[in-house]
Amino acid sequence: MALVIDGVFFQLAQSGIARIWRAVLPLLAQKLDMPIVFLDRGGFDDNLDGVEVVPFPSYKSRYNAGDSQLLEKVCRHYGARAFASTYYTTPTETPSLLLVYDMIPERLGFDLSARDWREKELAILHARRHLCISNNTRKDLLHFYPELDAAETSVAYCGIDPTVFRPREEGAIAEFRRRMGLDRPYFIFVGSRVQANNYKNASLFFDAIQGMNADFDVLCVGGEPIAPDAGLSPDRPRIIQARLDDDELALAYGGAAALVYPSLYEGFGLPVAEAMGAHCPVICTSHGSLAEVAGDAALMISGTSIAEMANALRRVREPAMRTKLIERGALQAVRFRWQPFAEELVKNIQSLVTEADAGAYGDFYRRWAQLRQLQGEVDVVV
Repeated sequence: MALVIDGVFFQLAQSGIARIWRAVLPLLAQKLDMPIVFLDRGGFDDNLDGVEVVPFPSYKSRYNAGDSQLLEKVCRHYGARAFASTYYTTPTETPSLLLVYDMIPERLGFDLSARDWREKELAILHARRHLCISNNTRKDLLHFYPELDAAETSVAYCGIDPTVFRPREEGAIAEFRRRMGLDRPYFIFVGSRVQANNYKNASLFFDAIQGMNADFDVLCVGGEPIAPDAGLSPDRPRIIQARLDDDELALAYGGAAALVYPSLYEGFGLPVAEAMGAHCPVICTSHGSLAEVAGDAALMISGTSIAEMANALRRVREPAMRTKLIERGALQAVRFRWQPFAEELVKNIQSLVTEADAGAYGDFYRRWAQLRQLQGEVDVVV
């Protein structure tokens, strides 16, 4: 018997979802009383005690029924009692738990007829247990899928590693700034800046700094490549892009005037918790899950006003405001640890297995397999 995990997300990206699984997999291996088989479709280069990593064919979004049938064969080969995907893949008859990150496509009006989002819908309906990473995500999940049993949806907050995201010594921060060429005060922006429907809202930040005095710079961590001039004239703030590991990211937070996170929707918002743990002030909105994650420890903005954003960038550099945000942020960050997250995940897997052993899902999954087979017979390979 085993838990089979499809590592499909690592083939697609190395962003926040990958960070969640990299953090929780070692804890899951320690706490779960069954072997873990991790299907590597590419992009996963970790070696973890208690996790058997198995090469697996890459994901192709135009032939999902065949992919599900192949996943089911692998699950049966390993005697899987439960399945979890890092994104939205499914077997046919192996009971599945789905980790629900957000309902961004549904809330923000994406084209839900696109194949990937149709597969998300199927993954939600296939799963017999749903673990959401914030209360807001759970609320949205049940809003869009009222047929789900609310008693079988639960919440576990993402965590941060307090040995990494912590206050750093001034000398280490100064050396990091020297290496990065950050010789002026700077704001930090983490993650993608270009998203469908502009929900990351990066343009608000960059529009605001266009009209401000050039006495600071901007450090963009990750995300899309930036043009050399970044659309700013020479007398405007410099924009520096970097790809950092977690230790470097903690140093970057420690030296920043603030993390700027003007997102219009988040399923969680991991950079907010990380920045607070590293004693970095945060500017963010209260949209989506951000009100839960930030609490009263961030300088909140509406996310719709350039003047409001510019004012927040000025206020956050005032000594009294900075001190208040750092103190509150340190207290808020303690709420977010990976151990409780892993414990809730284990609890859900154990409940799933117990219910499956009692025959709760047999008829449902047999019918599901029949429908998936029919889809596979008419599907088109592209």
